[in-house]
Amino acid sequence: MCGVIGLVFERSRDDLGRIAAELLKTLEYRGYDSTGAAIQGDGEAIQLVKGVGAPSLMVHKLGIVDMTGQVLCGQVRWATFGAVNDTNSQPHEVVCKCHLYGAHNGNVTNCDALKAWLLSEGHEVLSDNDGEMVVHTVEHYFAQALASQPPEARRTPEVRRRCMRSAIGAAAARLEGSFAAVIVDPVSRVLWAIKLGSSLYFGFGRDEKGGAFGLASSDLSSVLKLTRVLVPVSEGEFVEFAPSGYAVYGLSRARGQEPTLRERQPVRSRLRAEDTGLLPPFETFMDQEIAAQEATVRNVVSLFLGGTEASKVLRPCLESHPAELRELAPGIEALRDQFSDEAIGQHFHQLVDLPAFEKLIDSVPPAVREEGIDAPAELLSERLASSEAGFLADLLKMARGPRDLFAVRLLDVLLEREEEAEFAAATDRFTMLCGEALSRGGRIFVTCSGTSFHAAKAATLFFNELARTELIPVLPGEFRGQYGRSLKDGDLFIAVSQSGETKDLIDVMNDVIASGKDICRVAIVNNVNSTLAQEKSELVIPLRCGPEIAVPATKSFMNQVAIFYGLALKLASRRLQEPELAAKERELALRWERLPTLPALIRATVDGTAMEIEKAAQLLYLAPSIQILATRISAVAKEGALKIREVVLNHSEGFEGSEFKHGPNTILGVNTVFGPLQVDALLKSLGVALDTLLERAAAMRLESTSLRRLVQAATDSVLSAAPAFSLDPEEQALFESAVKREELLGSLYADYPLIYVTGPEERDVALTISQINTHKIRGASTVVIAEENAALRSTCTKPPADNPHYRSVFIALPRTNDTLLTVFSSTVVLQRLALRMSLLKAQYLDRLGLKDHGVHPDVPKNVSKSITVD
Repeated sequence: MCGVIGLVFERSRDDLGRIAAELLKTLEYRGYDSTGAAIQGDGEAIQLVKGVGAPSLMVHKLGIVDMTGQVLCGQVRWATFGAVNDTNSQPHEVVCKCHLYGAHNGNVTNCDALKAWLLSEGHEVLSDNDGEMVVHTVEHYFAQALASQPPEARRTPEVRRRCMRSAIGAAAARLEGSFAAVIVDPVSRVLWAIKLGSSLYFGFGRDEKGGAFGLASSDLSSVLKLTRVLVPVSEGEFVEFAPSGYAVYGLSRARGQEPTLRERQPVRSRLRAEDTGLLPPFETFMDQEIAAQEATVRNVVSLFLGGTEASKVLRPCLESHPAELRELAPGIEALRDQFSDEAIGQHFHQLVDLPAFEKLIDSVPPAVREEGIDAPAELLSERLASSEAGFLADLLKMARGPRDLFAVRLLDVLLEREEEAEFAAATDRFTMLCGEALSRGGRIFVTCSGTSFHAAKAATLFFNELARTELIPVLPGEFRGQYGRSLKDGDLFIAVSQSGETKDLIDVMNDVIASGKDICRVAIVNNVNSTLAQEKSELVIPLRCGPEIAVPATKSFMNQVAIFYGLALKLASRRLQEPELAAKERELALRWERLPTLPALIRATVDGTAMEIEKAAQLLYLAPSIQILATRISAVAKEGALKIREVVLNHSEGFEGSEFKHGPNTILGVNTVFGPLQVDALLKSLGVALDTLLERAAAMRLESTSLRRLVQAATDSVLSAAPAFSLDPEEQALFESAVKREELLGSLYADYPLIYVTGPEERDVALTISQINTHKIRGASTVVIAEENAALRSTCTKPPADNPHYRSVFIALPRTNDTLLTVFSSTVVLQRLALRMSLLKAQYLDRLGLKDHGVHPDVPKNVSKSITVD
């Protein structure tokens, strides 16, 4: 996981460094071990600067912000091959056989073998980094291709382009693994962006200062900072680009296969730069994305319930004009296909001026029309509900008056109707596939990694309780080990991923395909244009949570859980005719009625728990280890623990609460898990002992050499059982009178923090009360996340008789009397608790002056947003 950028303008710019800095900082979530930029100006020489550190720091330290030029190749690194040092940083400039520079994102698995081969071929390889092997390998074959050309033609742009295409084809056959790369030829100033297993996006545009430009990046949001016009690049393709234009070529990784030209039309991204930006009043993406969950879950709920309120109000007007809708359909599709502002505006105005569209507008009562546009355009854009909201928001800015504004609202509802129908068809087919798997004796696997796996664990609860259906949640690696050889016809395979690019998940999906069994494959993804959705699945269900920038997943997890809850309700409704579910008809009807309140539950949780979350965060943020114990909702415990590990960097584990007494409870009482507060207490106690020691030594008029021996003995002996051999009998007696090891070690003791999560059912509450009573008397502090219950609160807050220092926090969730809904509210609390703990700990470490501590809610160290390496 790294991030790579290639950018070329028609003209040199004095602010290219500032643009480079912004793009690199956008990629920080993908890598922050090192940062680098190669910038080329008017000549063939490049300025290459790179070093260890995150882009937010290094763009200033390296002077990238002040650089000028026309061509940029930039990279942020999340180290896989080679140590984290300046030499292994990217980009790489090579001049062994010819002059090239470039960088990569991903993992070239035959890196060591490539290095040995390159050295044997006379290349000067400076690093252990697989990115350098990529650039050298392309250089090697590029030089060979150029050598086959007449000398006078070797600097001709078209010849160099042709030779580079051949070189990339040869290099692709030699390079093993999954990666994306940008290669730049400084002679022709042409760039090549290669997609072989890792994410890559390409866009082009024009601005007044630099003229025409092309931009390739591992990250869509960085491309959107400069343009909304994209050219889709698929797996196994590369794009050749310069300011004058682009071309897409297909690659074969078989030796001797030349790249083939592929037709590819540009599209306009439905996302806007502001969709991926940090907006006031938020200071972190994690906070912004937790707050967005109310809206993202509302999107899911509205799809399950047949649309937004606007859709339900306007639908009768639209459905009463089927002829007009048929007449307008080609024009709407033509509008959606446009990518330039000029063409979009022209098609939009032509469309809404058609008599059929005029008739649609006039069919809506005037009062409804006025209500639909009773706000400025920037606020109206927030009411758009279809997946084309970003595109339609642009149309609002092109409106010539009130009728055009309302026309945009109508277009949004028309598109929303289509999406509702597609979603209903997809979810209906999903429940049908589940039914078929059950009738054929097949198993339903839900395979996913990280946060998505915890959503799958929540799904097992929903499907078990509501639809009496077993799901098997399994990690990709465990799927290979536990089920890979026992797949059978009738199984159902569900892959869950925010990005749709998770490497190990794609690998096991390939295994399922290769098995030849009659196994249907379903993808539940946020990125419906991803590899999983487009290439590996037969059915796709969208998460509809929008872009997620912070590395720790929050709103994608919440939407995954909401999707699974709705799917469980649909499957249960489908199975109502079966005897074992007949009695649940009333419960299911009630749950469907309560489904629209889910977004409000999320909002009420945020509003009603802030004070107690702050108390818990103050108690926990420096705790070196935490256990989260859940009763029946272990998915929440596991996800909460992951969030704390990710953004606070404190050890945390989450599991079924009853399991804690089967071994993990040995951590309670005296242990050797010490955090900053315990170390600080020890140092303060040692300081008191030393003060006593020195005071008594001064009264005895001991010499300075004796004082040094006494201090050394004191510091040596605290955590060492060895006797102080350097002391004479007088000094030994004095030492033993002043330094009490047992008392010093006692200052290290602290109650171990346990967080309990439970639903409101009586049996679950009783089990949680029993667990709290059992554990707190053995040395535990207590945080409870649950709906209000007097007995549970009393058990939480009442200190053990022998522990006056006992601490506790009770975080009361909004009352639902429903364990399944507690999954949503308790998740919100643990997300916000992890966020607050992260901010507190980062501030603490910053005050200490501890560099590179890696505590950050958006970009914690060592993790990345989408794992696209093995």
